[in-house]
Order: sequence, then structure tokens, then C-alpha cells
Amino acid sequence: MARNIPRQQPMYISTLNINVDDLDAQSQEDYRYQHSAQETISLKSPKTNTRSYLIILVVILIIITLLSIVALVIGIYSLALATKNSATNTVASTTTVNTATIASSAVCSTSPTTSYQYSTATPFQCLNYTNNTDETRNIAYTSSINYCDNVLPFVNTTSVWIRFRDEAGTLIANSPVPPNSCGSVATGWYAGQYPSAAFTTATSIVCFFVTTNTCSACNLISITNCQTFYVFLLPVTPYCNYRYCTL
Repeated sequence: MARNIPRQQPMYISTLNINVDDLDAQSQEDYRYQHSAQETISLKSPKTNTRSYLIILVVILIIITLLSIVALVIGIYSLALATKNSATNTVASTTTVNTATIASSAVCSTSPTTSYQYSTATPFQCLNYTNNTDETRNIAYTSSINYCDNVLPFVNTTSVWIRFRDEAGTLIANSPVPPNSCGSVATGWYAGQYPSAAFTTATSIVCFFVTTNTCSACNLISITNCQTFYVFLLPVTPYCNYRYCTL
């Protein structure tokens, strides 16, 4: 029977100044085995390193992207918060007007200037107002009953915004109304400009037409455009038999 002769471990041979043909068969096989292993290692190592670098680079890019998104979200939130606070401050300043101040600061003129105040949010007065549906103050009502606007809600010491609607009309007349109309002797008409932009408040004067003087007396009022309707901040009239006329 043939004997199984164990294979000897390969002998590692230096590759310096060696002629493979001078080696015996076993040594040549060991040389080629050793040389092939070294080439495999030298070929695989760069690929492995490149893959590792790419993975690290991708991870870094993902982290940078996430940080950028977080910074953007924080910036947008901060801007929205600042805008909201600004709008709130605008609304607050609009609603702190006192009717006594308005009445006393009027300068009578049939061609007054109109000042405007703008808001980016729905003003307080567009949600909090008193309805007035009194048909006797409409300019179509021609009987003189000597009504006066020196009663509630006009005599309130705090701001009361009024919305005219239904039979009363929706606006204060914006041209002179003949005396003895809209239920009173002296007729009040708005001499300024209405605010055309939504959430804008205009401040100007109402003139009272007495006998032949179209602006015998006046009040400073404010009007807010609430998109689909107007609300009015109206102080008490200077005298009795003076009234705001609507259309």
C-alpha cells in the first residue's frame, strides 16, 4: 500500500535576486504560492480603503444635511414668531384709542388728511364690535326726529367699534347730507378716505352739516376695513341733534 506522506509547510522564500528555475519543484510551488498571496493583498487593500473613505464621506454629508435642515426650520419658526408678535403689537395699538381723545383732536375741514394704520392679521375690532341696524339714521330717512348720538354706545369712555348693517346701511355717508335728514337736524358725513386694503384702519374726520355750513362741527373717527365690511370708532357727537348718517 502507498504511504501517505504529509505535505510539508510551505517555506517562505525571499524574492530578492532569485531565479525560480534554479529551485526544485517544491520550492517553486512554495514561491509561487507566497508571491500570489502577496499580490492578492496588495490588490485588495486599496479597494477596501477607498470603500471606507466613501462610507465616511457619505456619513459626513448626511450629518451636514441634517444640521442644515434643522437650522432652516429654526430660522423659519423664528421669523414666523417675530411676524406674529409684530402683528399682535399692531392690533394692540389699534384698539387702545380713546374716544375722548378722538373727539378733542379733530380739526374741521371738508378736505382733511387721512392717516392709515396697517395690520398683517385680523384686527381686534373686526371680531369685537357692536351692531347697529337703526334705519332712521340712513340718508333715505328724511323725517327730522332730533335723534342724537350722545347716548350709548357713543358715550362709552373706552373704545366701542360699531358695524352698521341691514336697514341702517353699511357705511357712513361720504358726501354732505342735507340737514334734517337721517333722523336729526345736523347730519354727519365722512370727509376723509375709506381704507381700501383689508385690515387697514383709516383715521379722518366726520363733518356735521348745519344750516348752510357743511362742516360746522366735526369729530375725528377711525374706520377699519375688515375685508367684507367696515367697522367704525365713533366718539360722542359735539351737541345733541347731531348724528352720524349712513347709507
